[in-house]
Amino acid sequence: MTTKADAKSPVKVHSASRRVPKPAKWNNVVESRDEQYQLKKNAVIAEASRSFGRRGYQNVSLDEIAKALHVTKPALYYYFKNKQELIYECHELAMSIGDRALEQAVASEGSGYARIQSFVRSYIDLLTNELGAPALLHDISSMTAIDQKKILARRRAFDLQLRQVLEDGVRDGSVVPCDCKLAVFWFMGAITSIPQWFNDEGRLSGEQVAGIFSGFLARGIQQAAETSKPKPKPKPKSA
Repeated sequence: MTTKADAKSPVKVHSASRRVPKPAKWNNVVESRDEQYQLKKNAVIAEASRSFGRRGYQNVSLDEIAKALHVTKPALYYYFKNKQELIYECHELAMSIGDRALEQAVASEGSGYARIQSFVRSYIDLLTNELGAPALLHDISSMTAIDQKKILARRRAFDLQLRQVLEDGVRDGSVVPCDCKLAVFWFMGAITSIPQWFNDEGRLSGEQVAGIFSGFLARGIQQAAETSKPKPKPKPKSA
């Protein structure tokens, strides 16, 4: 979502500031049994997303996912019937992260552009930190036909919401007049390509990538301050 780009460079951060991947939250103690069930289920989804993204869906077994979580394979079947169901849940979790970022952006005060910028920063940061930027986002072929329809429907609804925010930005003058549908395709295509090269042990963190992409967005669609001001009316010519 395979040529490695700069963020996968051998250049590393200093050991004192090196980012350590967040451990899977499998053994955390929580008060509610339902919370514990969901926490462990999400741990499986997150680990599967990272594994599928790094090596491909076909090349990762449930045994390997169980081993990474330090549990038995039968324990995984308590949460998922098979690998197809698991990959669907990976897509669902990624979509939920996008929904969360968009909801927060829409609820925030500010112009249409400010909301889009907030979404881009938040989504990239959440995607790279919570799911390790799963490359599976581009591939839905491993799911059942029914699950593919569900994911495609969610994507369409998501794109329409983003388009609405962008159109609001055009109306309030914070976004340059543009084809909002294509603009959404443009920046979402860039964001969902991040997993093709992102490495959480590379020289750039997800937060840094989010900031850089936000800058690219500003230079692409933000209305320049001088052009957003109303132009003075020409003085009438004297007789």
